[in-house]
Amino acid sequence: MNNAIIFIKDEREKKLSNAPYLGGNLLLHAVNELRKIEDIDKIYVVGYDSEIPGVIRKDTIMDVVRELSPEGKTLLVSPLYPEINGDDYQKLLNKEGDGAVITCENEVCDSFAVRNDKLSDFESIEYVPVEIKHKKVRRYTEEDAQNLKESSLDDVVVFGLSASKEIVEEVCNYLNITPGKADVKHFADGETLVELGESVRGKRCYVIQSTCKPVNENLMELLICLDAMRRSSAAEITCIIPYFGYARQDRKAMPRQPITARLVADMLEAAGANRVVTFDLHAAQIQGFFSFPVDDLTTVPMMGEYFKRKNLDLNDVVVVSPDHGGVKRARNMAEILGCPIAIIDKRRPQANVAEACNIIGDVENKDTVIVDDICDTGGSLIAASNILKEKGARDIYVCVSHGLFSNNAAIRIQDSPIKEVVVTNTIIPRDDDLKNTNKITTLSIGWMLSKLILAVSCHTPVSEVYALYK
Repeated sequence: MNNAIIFIKDEREKKLSNAPYLGGNLLLHAVNELRKIEDIDKIYVVGYDSEIPGVIRKDTIMDVVRELSPEGKTLLVSPLYPEINGDDYQKLLNKEGDGAVITCENEVCDSFAVRNDKLSDFESIEYVPVEIKHKKVRRYTEEDAQNLKESSLDDVVVFGLSASKEIVEEVCNYLNITPGKADVKHFADGETLVELGESVRGKRCYVIQSTCKPVNENLMELLICLDAMRRSSAAEITCIIPYFGYARQDRKAMPRQPITARLVADMLEAAGANRVVTFDLHAAQIQGFFSFPVDDLTTVPMMGEYFKRKNLDLNDVVVVSPDHGGVKRARNMAEILGCPIAIIDKRRPQANVAEACNIIGDVENKDTVIVDDICDTGGSLIAASNILKEKGARDIYVCVSHGLFSNNAAIRIQDSPIKEVVVTNTIIPRDDDLKNTNKITTLSIGWMLSKLILAVSCHTPVSEVYALYK
């Protein structure tokens, strides 16, 4: 079974690996080329700090060696040779013998192929050279990185407001740009003032802000920032709202109720937004409330990749929808994992109160993965886990896009049959929530957002972002 290791030797190489290249960076380019090889089972990265979807991060090559079976070969690849492509790596794997290296113009490149049972002493192997003809392959240097700039991001500025500052830092790190400067101030009476610390005239602006608790304050902060950008002659304003507050008020469930999701859409448009990007809207039809483009991204592929890497026996896993409205989301996860689905019949006697009545599907002696979009008070998920246990389920996992964790939800999750709750940082987890339970795992959307910004800026399909998780 063949594998690949992208190895980064030191801090200097780590910095170079982040150099912009073809709408990403050198490291991402190496990952994409390796993914073109059909008989590569796993891709590892050694010496890199950030998570990369579909890539396993290790501290040393020997940490990888301990995981590999003795069968097959392993590629050891440096990301600093961008001219080397998937076909070149395939030549290395196809070469007979204990190992091989890529050479060009009598210079050995930092790209090796080694038999797995020889990997522990790869430095002492007598390699068989593989000549790459008609191609100039050279190693990237600091000078190259200084001269190289992603032209599609020349006029892009990414701002972060109070609820999403950590995400903005991560996104800008992936894009290799500096976060935009925006100051949020409050007057003594509670009024909000947002001042931009740099010119945005003629720029394409992205502002990231979840409208989570305190919902109204974060929403007003976002609207005021959009107005400031519009009045400062920004060329285009993309509003990235990882968690779209008021999405649950998308219809008149009872007489004399408002449709507040539509009201928020109207306010965003009036404030100056030209596009909205969000994650896992509570109801997909909310996109129709806007008269401009809306990208409703989903975290399901990222969650699916996480559960694939947990080494669960997928033959004994059932994906569960906690209600009828979430069946599509659960089916998407089930297709990724190759598992059957079950549905919980639920009713709500009042807001934030849920009762699980029955299960459609077989969960006896199965590990279950409950898929939902929001965990607010946790009532639905805990009720679902209780009935799953009654029906004979084994380990119960939960994955939700947005972890609100209101009204001591984290404490109740800790005391429930749930083994693990996987959430994303569309809402930055509060320290108090994490302190009250060891069952919450947080995945970052920073990578996905950076690829989204690149797709929008380079005018490429946003749907290609999901291909990173396959």
